[in-house]
Amino acid sequence: MKSISVQLETAENQSRAARAGDWNLPFDSRTVVTGLLVFAAYYLGAKIGFALTFRPHPVSVLWPPNSILLAALLLTPVRIWWVLLLAAFPAHLAAQLQSNVPPTMILCWFISNSCEALIGAGCVRYLIDRPVRFDRLRNVGIFCFFAAFLGPFLSSFLDAAFVVINHWGQDSYWQVWRIRFTSNVLTALTLVPFIVSWSAEGIAWLGKIRRSRFLEAGLLLLGLLSVNTIAFYKFAPTADSALLYLPLPFLIWAAVRFGSRGASAAICTVGFLAIWSAGHGYGPFSTRSAEENALSIQMFLIVMSVPLMLLAAVIEERSKGETTLREREERISLAAESADLAFWTINFERKESWMSDNGRAIFNFGPDEPLSRELFLSRVHPEDRNAVDEAIESARASSQTFEFEYRLLRPDGETRWLISRGRYGYNDRGGIRELIGVAIDVTAQVKANLQLRLQREEMAHLSRVSSMGELTASLAHELNQPLSAIASNAAAGRRFLTQGSPEPKMFEELLADVAADARRASDIIHGIHDFVRKREGTRRLVNLNEIIREVLRLLHSDLLGRATFVEKQLDPSLPSVDADPVQLQQVLLNLLMNSLEAMHLTSTEKRRILISTKCEADSVVTSVRDYGSGLPEEDMDKVFTHFYSTKPNGMGMGLTIVRSIIEAHGGKLWAENVAEGARFFFALPVTRKSETREVA
Repeated sequence: MKSISVQLETAENQSRAARAGDWNLPFDSRTVVTGLLVFAAYYLGAKIGFALTFRPHPVSVLWPPNSILLAALLLTPVRIWWVLLLAAFPAHLAAQLQSNVPPTMILCWFISNSCEALIGAGCVRYLIDRPVRFDRLRNVGIFCFFAAFLGPFLSSFLDAAFVVINHWGQDSYWQVWRIRFTSNVLTALTLVPFIVSWSAEGIAWLGKIRRSRFLEAGLLLLGLLSVNTIAFYKFAPTADSALLYLPLPFLIWAAVRFGSRGASAAICTVGFLAIWSAGHGYGPFSTRSAEENALSIQMFLIVMSVPLMLLAAVIEERSKGETTLREREERISLAAESADLAFWTINFERKESWMSDNGRAIFNFGPDEPLSRELFLSRVHPEDRNAVDEAIESARASSQTFEFEYRLLRPDGETRWLISRGRYGYNDRGGIRELIGVAIDVTAQVKANLQLRLQREEMAHLSRVSSMGELTASLAHELNQPLSAIASNAAAGRRFLTQGSPEPKMFEELLADVAADARRASDIIHGIHDFVRKREGTRRLVNLNEIIREVLRLLHSDLLGRATFVEKQLDPSLPSVDADPVQLQQVLLNLLMNSLEAMHLTSTEKRRILISTKCEADSVVTSVRDYGSGLPEEDMDKVFTHFYSTKPNGMGMGLTIVRSIIEAHGGKLWAENVAEGARFFFALPVTRKSETREVA
């Protein structure tokens, strides 16, 4: 079965502003059904209103048509309001004609009724930016003031004037105003919440209710009917007025257990029974004149309805808030478990603390162990404890959010890396109220970074060994020169000894040459050994000009063998950089070897490499420029990627390793094509502190 809310298109309430200027009516089935429902309800409400009139006054104690029209306007789109007014008019006309009301009075009353409904609905729909519900205290307050008070208050002036002008009835202007005002206030408070609450979601929600709730609702209704029958029918009119409060426990029961729906239904039940009994001469509201009885009933029901609606709204809003909070906590807990997060709060005023289950597992805290700074610091690694304590104290003093990375040493000996973030909350007096924090376990990430660094160092080592393999012939030639000189000088010294006593000065020069050549050979061997041996990277202040000269000494023979001239443009005032000299040698060696291979087809007279250094801002920029074939324009972005090579037998790892070394030093590597060749750049910061960490 389709719900009434679907027929009334309550979902369109959320786009109120866009619909306000749209007066094009789509004559679809929903609009037609809505108009028919309004017609039938308005007509039935008018008949009930006439039945509840206390003669001889022309105003009913409870006049439902106005509230029925108001409820329909609250439930429907603004663009079809005029359709509802047109549908209500023939119902109003038919009901009034059957009661022998003059035509002019019929028209005047419809105008005043419509004004009341339009004022209330317009204000409520403007201030409540959502489908109208009575499940929030703010919504009930807005409805009570604008729809139940302001609308009847303003329209009653018009209605009383129409009654006086048409000479309908014997009452004065202010009597009519007062009776009409209290009647419509009472009707709005009793009928509109009932219609809106029960029509907004139709009857589909009934299928979700447990059988025990139906049983409870049945017992509540039975008790309410029984108590009302006793209070308004069985007791004599002279009975103690305190008996009027007999329905109150059942009304509170309805509000607490069934929210706005239960409260509105209970209010309607009490209201109709009280009015009906008084109209037939029963109960405590039948002892005085008709006007006084009507006013007594109206004030009793109004005073009872408003707090009951507010109570139901508060309870329902709190219940929904608790549900929302519980669902949010469940989502946060799920996210925390998925991301390995820990949440905690410490309330210093109430001396309460809470930590998520995942957090207690990470820190190895007991399930009921109270949190404190001392307990937290006892889990922090001793080497990080002072820094963490200072960071927390600084945040406490400066009212700022703190964030720090530290090691966690668990009682079982396991070490974990965590990143924590938190802030202190303060009360109205400026004192610290609570501490809220979150921590994420990044141990896996730290271990992965460490493993990546080790793999990168291993790859760089293999690359250096491979480079030395490619330079074997050149290095052999480079070593052959000092070794040959040593052998020649030794042979010359032997000849001098066999010829007799040599001149001491000449023999001293021979030994000096032997020592110099030996040192040269030793320097070459030590340089090769330092370059290819596997070790942890150590950084120190180095001058890139010296690194370039040392690499060129290693490549001296290879440069001669390939007939390549190297031009140096080195900045003499170049500042030092904090770097690993062996890794920088590898970077330069790789770039220079690439330049040599790029010029293998270049004519001998044009084979030239230009190396330059300069200081730009806070960086030292080094460039290596060749006069070879250049880089492919379409693949400029790929030259630094894994396994990409422009050489037929290349593996595509050299420039990747170069990039990883430069980026590990906090620098940047890039390349460009120039006229007759290519140029590679790398920039390193002038000063940078080294950061190392280990995972136990």
